[in-house]
Amino acid sequence: MAVARSRNPKSENSKTTSSRKAPSKTAKPGKAVKPVIEPDPAGGIRRDLLATEVLDKAADLFAKQGFAATSLKDVADAVGLHRSSIYYYYPNKDALLQELIQGVTLPVAQIFQEVDGEALTPLAKIGEVVRRLVLWVSDPHTHFRLVERSEAELPEAVAIAHKEAKRHILGEMMRLIEAAERAGEARATDRRVSAFSIIGMTMWTAWWLYPSREQRPEEIAQRMAENAMAVVQRTAATKKAATVSALSREIRENLALIERLAEKD
Repeated sequence: MAVARSRNPKSENSKTTSSRKAPSKTAKPGKAVKPVIEPDPAGGIRRDLLATEVLDKAADLFAKQGFAATSLKDVADAVGLHRSSIYYYYPNKDALLQELIQGVTLPVAQIFQEVDGEALTPLAKIGEVVRRLVLWVSDPHTHFRLVERSEAELPEAVAIAHKEAKRHILGEMMRLIEAAERAGEARATDRRVSAFSIIGMTMWTAWWLYPSREQRPEEIAQRMAENAMAVVQRTAATKKAATVSALSREIRENLALIERLAEKD
């Protein structure tokens, strides 16, 4: 959409004119969508705050009305902007939604990366990833709930990128479980099932954990971390004492895993 210009071009400041670039009409699949106006020293902070407000209002509207039923005009009205002004920040609804989704998937991937670089045992890394994820999804400014609700309405290009991000997260958790097995901290399990179990119970906290006196995120996050480690952790009896009953239990678990893998083949 064209941006309104002054009738007297000579009266416009050249710096302002150069900063107003026409937004592209379509968002390129798989690439980050950024506000069209680049922040400048004078108004950069205000623009960043306004762009954040646009995202927050859009998230609220998408959650209440649905993605298809929400227009950019609705978002502009909610923020208090003129309809044409919204195009300074996002050229279309797909760009807005893609920005929201990237705000969910990128922090999750970053948590895995940060924890992986810390001096922790593989099993402890699983617990630490879960602890940080629980704290993240419980943050009211996180748009995780919106993304999950809107999955069925995602444009094709955005949906593909979102699914790829979820596959990456699943793979990262499976890798941590494998490392814990090799370190002797985890028993032999179906890694895919275990990874789904851990990720599922972790992300589900977004739907029931609301910070309060009774539900303190830090305490809940620690409990969830312990539960996640228990999904794959070898029993204390198996690690400390090689008793007949303990070893028999581990053999049965391994045989059960072999049977499940054989059924898949």
